[in-house]
Amino acid sequence: MPLMLQSLQYTVQSAAKRAALSTLAGLMIVVGLGFLTTALFILIASTHSALFATSVIGGIYFGVGLILLAISMPSRRRRIPHTPAIDPTAAVIAQVTEGFITGLHAGRATRR
Repeated sequence: MPLMLQSLQYTVQSAAKRAALSTLAGLMIVVGLGFLTTALFILIASTHSALFATSVIGGIYFGVGLILLAISMPSRRRRIPHTPAIDPTAAVIAQVTEGFITGLHAGRATRR
């Protein structure tokens, strides 16, 4: 198998592995959050009422949701596109190439 195809196969396999592990990690986080929510509910309900416990937990989730929504909103600042840095050798190469082409044209003009 050519090296290019092996590299592509490796890239695809590693991307699939990362996607699978990320999905599994997300699932574990959701399950853990469920258990932590239940534990918090039991803790608050044992000292206060069940209505108070659900209100506190709902408020926490609502607040975290608003914070995440605010973070995900695009900023209103105008973004100036970054201009790439010019390679200093590129200008020299361009001048040499331009001089070479000018010399070719001058040589062809003298033959006529």
